[in-house]
Amino acid sequence: MIQHTHFKFCPKCGRRGISAADAKSMHCKSCGYVYFHNCTAAVAGIVETSKGIILTVRNANPKKGKTDLPGGFTEYNESMEEALGREIKEELNIGISRMKYFGSFPNVYRYENVTYFTIDTVFICKPESLSTLRMNGEIAAVMYAKPEAIDFSRIGFPSTKRALRKYRALKIR
Repeated sequence: MIQHTHFKFCPKCGRRGISAADAKSMHCKSCGYVYFHNCTAAVAGIVETSKGIILTVRNANPKKGKTDLPGGFTEYNESMEEALGREIKEELNIGISRMKYFGSFPNVYRYENVTYFTIDTVFICKPESLSTLRMNGEIAAVMYAKPEAIDFSRIGFPSTKRALRKYRALKIR
Protein backbone atom coordinates (compact mmCIF):
# COMPACT_ATOMS: atom_id res chain seq x y z
CA MET A 1 0.00 0.00 0.00
CA ILE A 2 2.65 2.53 0.99
CA GLN A 3 4.49 1.92 -2.28
CA HIS A 4 1.42 3.32 -4.11
CA THR A 5 1.04 6.52 -2.08
CA HIS A 6 4.61 7.04 -0.82
CA PHE A 7 3.14 8.35 2.44
CA LYS A 8 5.82 8.85 5.09
CA PHE A 9 3.55 10.67 7.52
CA CYS A 10 0.00 10.08 8.70
CA PRO A 11 -2.49 12.13 6.62
CA LYS A 12 -4.47 12.84 9.83
CA CYS A 13 -1.95 13.65 12.60
CA GLY A 14 1.19 14.25 10.51
CA ARG A 15 3.40 11.97 12.57
CA ARG A 16 5.71 9.23 11.37
CA GLY A 17 4.73 5.66 12.05
CA ILE A 18 2.30 4.87 9.28
CA SER A 19 2.52 1.27 8.13
CA ALA A 20 0.73 -1.05 5.76
CA ALA A 21 -2.26 -2.73 7.42
CA ASP A 22 -3.10 -4.88 4.40
CA ALA A 23 -2.98 -4.67 0.59
CA LYS A 24 -5.35 -1.65 0.47
CA SER A 25 -4.91 0.24 3.73
CA MET A 26 -2.44 1.90 6.07
CA HIS A 27 -2.55 2.34 9.84
CA CYS A 28 -1.02 5.11 11.97
CA LYS A 29 0.57 3.81 15.17
CA SER A 30 0.42 7.29 16.72
CA CYS A 31 -3.27 8.22 16.36
CA GLY A 32 -4.88 4.98 15.14
CA TYR A 33 -6.08 6.46 11.85
CA VAL A 34 -6.66 3.94 9.04
CA TYR A 35 -6.33 5.18 5.46
CA PHE A 36 -7.94 3.12 2.68
CA HIS A 37 -6.58 3.57 -0.85
CA ASN A 38 -9.66 2.55 -2.86
CA CYS A 39 -10.37 2.34 -6.56
CA THR A 40 -11.29 5.66 -8.22
CA ALA A 41 -14.15 6.04 -10.71
CA ALA A 42 -13.45 7.57 -14.13
CA VAL A 43 -15.38 7.88 -17.41
CA ALA A 44 -14.50 8.10 -21.08
CA GLY A 45 -16.53 8.61 -24.23
CA ILE A 46 -16.18 7.04 -27.64
CA VAL A 47 -17.77 9.97 -29.45
CA GLU A 48 -18.89 8.83 -32.90
CA THR A 49 -19.01 11.40 -35.71
CA SER A 50 -19.22 11.16 -39.50
CA LYS A 51 -15.44 11.84 -39.56
CA GLY A 52 -14.66 9.01 -37.15
CA ILE A 53 -14.40 8.86 -33.37
CA ILE A 54 -12.97 11.79 -31.47
CA LEU A 55 -9.52 11.21 -29.97
CA THR A 56 -7.74 13.82 -27.89
CA VAL A 57 -4.06 14.50 -27.35
CA ARG A 58 -3.23 15.06 -23.68
CA ASN A 59 -1.70 18.44 -22.83
CA ALA A 60 -0.61 17.49 -19.29
CA ASN A 61 0.88 14.62 -17.38
CA PRO A 62 0.39 11.84 -16.91
CA LYS A 63 0.89 10.72 -20.50
CA LYS A 64 1.32 14.23 -21.94
CA GLY A 65 1.37 14.07 -25.74
CA LYS A 66 -0.37 10.70 -25.85
CA THR A 67 -3.73 10.02 -27.43
CA ASP A 68 -6.78 9.44 -25.22
CA LEU A 69 -10.54 9.46 -25.21
CA PRO A 70 -12.34 12.50 -23.80
CA GLY A 71 -13.35 11.98 -20.18
CA GLY A 72 -12.04 12.15 -16.66
CA PHE A 73 -12.72 11.50 -13.00
CA THR A 74 -16.17 11.26 -11.48
CA GLU A 75 -16.93 13.86 -8.81
CA TYR A 76 -18.70 13.31 -5.50
CA ASN A 77 -22.45 12.63 -5.82
CA GLU A 78 -22.24 12.42 -9.61
CA SER A 79 -23.39 9.53 -11.79
CA MET A 80 -21.12 8.12 -14.47
CA GLU A 81 -23.42 9.57 -17.14
CA GLU A 82 -23.39 13.03 -15.52
CA ALA A 83 -19.60 12.87 -15.20
CA LEU A 84 -19.17 12.02 -18.88
CA GLY A 85 -21.45 14.86 -19.98
CA ARG A 86 -19.60 17.30 -17.73
CA GLU A 87 -16.12 16.14 -18.76
CA ILE A 88 -16.83 16.30 -22.50
CA LYS A 89 -18.41 19.73 -22.08
CA GLU A 90 -15.36 20.93 -20.09
CA GLU A 91 -12.76 19.43 -22.44
CA LEU A 92 -14.39 19.95 -25.84
CA ASN A 93 -17.29 22.36 -25.28
CA ILE A 94 -19.79 19.99 -26.88
CA GLY A 95 -22.88 18.28 -25.58
CA ILE A 96 -23.44 14.57 -26.08
CA SER A 97 -26.52 12.50 -26.78
CA ARG A 98 -27.56 8.88 -27.24
CA MET A 99 -25.14 7.69 -24.59
CA LYS A 100 -24.83 3.88 -24.34
CA TYR A 101 -22.77 1.92 -21.83
CA PHE A 102 -19.91 0.09 -23.58
CA GLY A 103 -17.82 -1.45 -20.81
CA SER A 104 -15.56 -0.93 -17.84
CA PHE A 105 -11.80 -1.26 -17.94
CA PRO A 106 -9.38 -1.26 -14.98
CA ASN A 107 -6.46 1.13 -15.20
CA VAL A 108 -3.41 2.36 -13.30
CA TYR A 109 -3.04 6.15 -13.20
CA ARG A 110 0.26 7.44 -11.81
CA TYR A 111 0.29 11.14 -10.92
CA GLU A 112 2.58 13.17 -8.63
CA ASN A 113 4.23 10.04 -7.19
CA VAL A 114 0.86 8.49 -6.24
CA THR A 115 -0.56 5.45 -8.01
CA TYR A 116 -4.35 5.52 -8.38
CA PHE A 117 -6.19 2.40 -9.40
CA THR A 118 -9.17 3.41 -11.52
CA ILE A 119 -12.12 1.74 -13.11
CA ASP A 120 -12.75 3.52 -16.39
CA THR A 121 -16.37 3.29 -17.51
CA VAL A 122 -16.67 3.83 -21.26
CA PHE A 123 -19.78 4.95 -23.13
CA ILE A 124 -20.45 5.24 -26.85
CA CYS A 125 -22.19 8.50 -27.66
CA LYS A 126 -22.94 11.04 -30.36
CA PRO A 127 -22.21 14.76 -30.24
CA GLU A 128 -25.21 17.08 -30.28
CA SER A 129 -23.18 19.28 -32.65
CA LEU A 130 -19.53 19.81 -33.51
CA SER A 131 -20.06 23.50 -34.29
CA THR A 132 -19.14 24.52 -30.73
CA LEU A 133 -16.10 22.23 -30.44
CA ARG A 134 -13.30 24.07 -28.65
CA MET A 135 -10.50 22.49 -26.62
CA ASN A 136 -9.72 23.52 -23.06
CA GLY A 137 -6.17 23.61 -21.69
CA GLU A 138 -6.14 19.89 -20.87
CA ILE A 139 -6.29 19.02 -24.57
CA ALA A 140 -3.43 19.75 -27.00
CA ALA A 141 -5.27 18.57 -30.12
CA VAL A 142 -8.39 16.80 -31.35
CA MET A 143 -8.27 14.20 -34.09
CA TYR A 144 -10.75 11.88 -35.75
CA ALA A 145 -10.07 8.22 -36.41
CA LYS A 146 -11.98 5.49 -38.17
CA PRO A 147 -11.90 2.24 -36.15
CA GLU A 148 -9.56 0.52 -38.61
CA ALA A 149 -7.11 3.47 -38.53
CA ILE A 150 -6.61 3.85 -34.76
CA ASP A 151 -2.89 4.07 -33.98
CA PHE A 152 -2.61 2.03 -30.79
CA SER A 153 1.07 2.92 -30.35
CA ARG A 154 0.01 6.52 -29.54
CA ILE A 155 -2.67 5.61 -26.97
CA GLY A 156 -1.54 6.55 -23.46
CA PHE A 157 -3.45 4.32 -21.07
CA PRO A 158 -3.91 0.53 -21.12
CA SER A 159 -7.63 0.86 -20.32
CA THR A 160 -8.14 3.11 -23.35
CA LYS A 161 -6.28 0.64 -25.57
CA ARG A 162 -8.47 -2.22 -24.33
CA ALA A 163 -11.66 -0.24 -24.86
CA LEU A 164 -10.65 0.87 -28.37
CA ARG A 165 -9.51 -2.65 -29.36
CA LYS A 166 -12.92 -3.98 -28.28
CA TYR A 167 -14.66 -1.15 -30.15
CA ARG A 168 -12.64 -1.78 -33.32
CA ALA A 169 -13.34 -5.51 -33.20
CA LEU A 170 -17.08 -4.81 -33.05
CA LYS A 171 -17.01 -2.23 -35.85
CA ILE A 172 -14.89 -3.98 -38.48
CA ARG A 173 -16.48 -7.42 -38.51
